[in-house]
Amino acid sequence: MKRDMALIRKILFFLEARTFLKAELDLPIEGYERDIIRYHILLLAQAGLIDFEPEKTKGGRIIRAHVLGLNWAGHEFLDSVRSEKVWKKLLKYAKDKGGSIPFDLLKSLGVELIKESLKP
Repeated sequence: MKRDMALIRKILFFLEARTFLKAELDLPIEGYERDIIRYHILLLAQAGLIDFEPEKTKGGRIIRAHVLGLNWAGHEFLDSVRSEKVWKKLLKYAKDKGGSIPFDLLKSLGVELIKESLKP
């Protein structure tokens, strides 16, 4: 399964807007199948962007999970890609470079674009 950065961004926005602390792994993101959303939530947990409580079998397989919300790193990343203008520039850059760019580079470029936009 491929990583979909647009879905990552949508999940982060969804979690940021929540007012409650726990949610099942199934988040209602329009236009995406449940298994794709679950996979991306696991990617967000692996990347250290969300706080996440998995329930595992004795063999270690995750059978259910509670997403607690964004952590500091998640808020920082979302702030770097929040602007629609910045996001479109990042997508164009990725497309020009072959379709995808590493996560850390995406965040760094987002921060640089924000810095540029703040210059007088």
